[in-house]
This record gives sequence, C-alpha cells and structure tokens, in this order.
Amino acid sequence: MNLLLAKLLHRGPAAAAALLAVSLVLARPAAAQDNDSPELTDIISTPTPDEQKALPRLPLTSQVVYQVLAAEIALQRNQPAPAYQTYLALARDTMDPRFAQRATEIALLAQSPVDALNAAQLWQQYAPQSDRAAQIDASLLVLAGKPEEAKPLLEQQLAKVAPDNRANALIGLQMLLARGPNRTSGLHVLQNLLRHDMDKPEANYAIARQQALAQDRDGARQSLQTALKEKPDFLPAMLLLAQLGPQDRAQATQRLSQYVRKNPQAREARMSLAQLYLAGDRLDDAKVEFARLANDGSHDLLPLMALALIEIQQRHWPSAKQYLQRYVAAAQSQPNADPGQAYIYLAQIALEQKDDQAASQWLDKIPPGSTQHLAGQITRAQLIARDGKVDDARHLLAGLKAATPREAALIARTDSAILFDAKRYAEAEARLAQTTQAFPDDPDLLYDYAMAAERNGHYDVMEKQLRDLIRLQPDNPQAYNALGYSLAQRNERLDEANKLIEKASSLAPNDAFIMDSVGWIKYRLGDKADAVKVLRRAYDLQPNAEIGAHLGEVLWENGDRDQARAAWRDARKLEPHNDTLVKTLKRFQIDDL
Repeated sequence: MNLLLAKLLHRGPAAAAALLAVSLVLARPAAAQDNDSPELTDIISTPTPDEQKALPRLPLTSQVVYQVLAAEIALQRNQPAPAYQTYLALARDTMDPRFAQRATEIALLAQSPVDALNAAQLWQQYAPQSDRAAQIDASLLVLAGKPEEAKPLLEQQLAKVAPDNRANALIGLQMLLARGPNRTSGLHVLQNLLRHDMDKPEANYAIARQQALAQDRDGARQSLQTALKEKPDFLPAMLLLAQLGPQDRAQATQRLSQYVRKNPQAREARMSLAQLYLAGDRLDDAKVEFARLANDGSHDLLPLMALALIEIQQRHWPSAKQYLQRYVAAAQSQPNADPGQAYIYLAQIALEQKDDQAASQWLDKIPPGSTQHLAGQITRAQLIARDGKVDDARHLLAGLKAATPREAALIARTDSAILFDAKRYAEAEARLAQTTQAFPDDPDLLYDYAMAAERNGHYDVMEKQLRDLIRLQPDNPQAYNALGYSLAQRNERLDEANKLIEKASSLAPNDAFIMDSVGWIKYRLGDKADAVKVLRRAYDLQPNAEIGAHLGEVLWENGDRDQARAAWRDARKLEPHNDTLVKTLKRFQIDDL
C-alpha cells in the first residue's frame, strides 16, 4: 500500500490526497508509532536508488502527516498557495528534499516560476547528488534569465553524459538555453560550456543556433561553416545555414544538392533539398525532387501535395488535378490520412476554371470528420458569393465556429475578401480593421488590411500595416514588394520604392509578381528598355493580366504599338475584367483590340 501511495502522490493532488486519507485510516495512532513506523520514503515520490541512500530517515509523525494531508486537501480545493507554503516549510524543518520537490511541482502546476525556483534551489541544496533536482533547478534558472547561475549545474550534468550520447547532449543544452529570455548571456554560457568540444560539429552547430537567436548572423554563419568543414554532410547545419539569408540559402542548397547526388537514397535530405528549392523560388527544380519522392514507393503523401501546389501556383490545372487525385486515392488507402485538403484544392481549381458545379461536387466529398471541414465551408461560402449571393455567403461564415485564433482570422479574411470582390470596399476595410485589433500579430491579416486600405485610398493606413508586417517578418518579400509597388504606382518617393522592391527581389528573385514590380519601377525611373526585358520575363514566368497590362503600357510608351496591342490582347484573354488592364486600356483609349 505504501509504495502505491508514493507513486500516486506524485501523479496529482486529488489522487494523492484521497490515498493519503485511506492510509491514515489504516495506520496505527501516532502515539503508538515506534521504530517500525512508516517512513517518509513511502509518502513522497519514489527516488532513484542513489538518491534513496542520501535521504534522511524521518519517522512519520502525526504533525508531518497532518501537514501533508492539509496541503493535499488544499490542492484538491484548487488552493495551491497554502499547499506550496506548507511543503516548503516542511522541507526547511526536516531538510528532506522530497518536500522541496513537491513544493516545486506545485509551483510549476500553478505556473509560478519564481516560487518553483525557490523550492527547486532548496531541493537541490538538500539533494546535491540528485540529477533531477539539478536539472530542474538549472532549467528554472535559465527561464528566469539567469543562465550564469545555472552554469555550474549544467556543467555538472554535462560531465555525466556518456561519450556516445555527448553530441546529442550538446544540442540539447542549447535547446534549454534557448528557452531563456537572455539569449546573449545564454550564448556566452554555452560557448564556455562547450569550450572543450569545439572539435565536434554538433558543438559548432549548437553555438550557431544560439548565435542566430541572439541575432548574431555573422557568428552563426562562421560557426556553421566550421561545422560543415568538420562534417561536410551535416544536414542540420546545411538547413540552418539556409535560413540565414538568400546567399546562405544558395550555398546550402548547392551543398545539399551535392550530398543528394552522392546519396540518392537519402530521403530526408532530398525532401530538405526540395524545400530549399521552394524557398528559393526554384519551382521546376523542386518539382523534380518532389516527383522522385512521390515515386519512390513510400506512403508519404507530402510530395504529392507539394507537387499539386506547385502546379497550382504555375496555373497548370490538369497536372495539379492529376496529383490531387493521386493524393486522394493514396489517402483513402491509409487509415489516418485525410483527403479533405485535396478536395478543397480540387474545388478551388474548378472555381478558377469557372466550373462552379464541379467545385460544389468536390466540396461534397469532404468527409464529415475531416480536419478540413472548416476550410471546406469557407470555400463553399466563396462559391455562394460567386453566384452573387453575398449576404448568404456571409451568413454561412458568421455561423462557423473557430477553434483557434488563426481560424477566426481566416474566417474574417474570407468575409472581407467576399466584400471586396463585391466592390463593397469600405465594408471590407472596416471588417479587417476590426479583426486586426483582435489579432494584431497575424501577418496575413496585416497584409490584407493594407491592400484594402490602399484600394480605398487610405495610403497612410496601408503603409503602417505593411511596416508593422515588415517588423513582424523582416524577411517577408511580399510586404516590401507591396509597399514599393504602391509608391511606384503613385509615382511617389521613387528612390525609396526602388529600394523596397530591390529588397523584395533579393528575398524572392524568381517571383513573377515581384519581377513585375522591378520592371514597373524601372519604367517609372525612365529605364524603358530594361523594363520591357524584365516584364517579358515576368510574363513568361507567370502569364497574368496585370503583368500583361504593364508590359503593354511600357511597350506602347516605347513606341512598339503593335507589340503593345498583342500583349494587351493576350492579357484580356486571361482575365478580361482585370481592374489594372481595364484602367490601362481606358487611359490609352484602346477599344479596338
């Protein structure tokens, strides 16, 4: 009974208090207890054998029993503060580490890290050989922003790690220090702790991770280069290097490509290579790698979905549908797979192809228990709105229940998009303004709000939202592009617009719409010849009515009237009612294409 009591006491306050009461009923009166009375070892959680030897041998007196019972009843009544204070007092009175451990646990459950740290330090003081006490004490010190104070404990724990597990321990140590608020101090502690391990690539990789968190990108880059010299095929180092910037991503991609060529069966590396190609907008290269992964006989559905999404981005509808249908067939043969996402994309392709009936049929196929049920309902609302039933679509959206803030933001964004498409621009902006107050750090909301504000001529609001987005995501190319393009479109602050668009282009050099902005700012700055070259490249990469409208305008102003008309004709075939195209043709009084 006592061993069971010890285990359950450690599991939770309710079970512990109940079982304590049972044990007290079965026990002899306190006055009758002697040398064979139950020991405290039987009440508090079972220590390790080494810790057991160092525990004080305290009899289970009536006073101790009363205090433990009172503390556990307080916990059962959701009163952690008196329970914590009681266990802390017991620890100080008895110098028994198990009471300090229990106080630590209570404070952690109550989300009181300061109290947890006080108790953990007492626990570690009374059980200096306990690895558990040292680990929790060190963790709480790091979380409190005191990594320097945690250093002796961390050094002590690191010294106990077996040689064959040391590489993992070095990275685990960094992951602990990364949880603290003081990233720079954490870096200094980590560098000191790993000073004897710098011949290991994992040590340099761990330091690079912390340097990146401390915003020391140059230091992180140097540490990763060292790690890759020590271990050229060190995949985690390659992937972290790719996150430091476009040039680093290119270098990491080259290294990883060489590694995959030498190790064609390295599936994880190939997947990472495909993702790096995506990050660098090398869509065709990404397709090659994802296609190999999709056809390697595994049951992984991700490559099929990735291929479908790339084809959708490139507007290759037949290929996209083929991959999505393969995804559905594969998902239906796997017990835990969900084909819902594929059905949604199939519906969206049907919408792009103006086939509303097919879109509705695809949405009908989403299983009731699918994780994509909400997304399916959102797509159905878009379908209803396309049929001109805007209020019905909004009513459907209003009835949806969001399980997370992100879902709530998505519903609001869809609602505003429906209003926007219905040319109810003021309502769309107001909806986004309201939602952004509730979710100020949602990047998609900030971007949509900025675009709605621009449409209504509220350029100050637009600029504020985009600059907030840039602060939130300093490597977001679309934010720089949108702000730069808006300035260029209005022929304002062209030098600043050029710098913003250059920044966007450096982050996403193969993005057709950013390329369109590059061509447009060149046109605004008077470089018409180069503008034509860039716009042609953008249009070839992504045939789009707005890009075609820009290309036609620059050709027209450059004196190439026939080519301009041809560009506009092609653009009108793609999207005859495109706002930019319609306004451009009206401005140049073109009505005979």
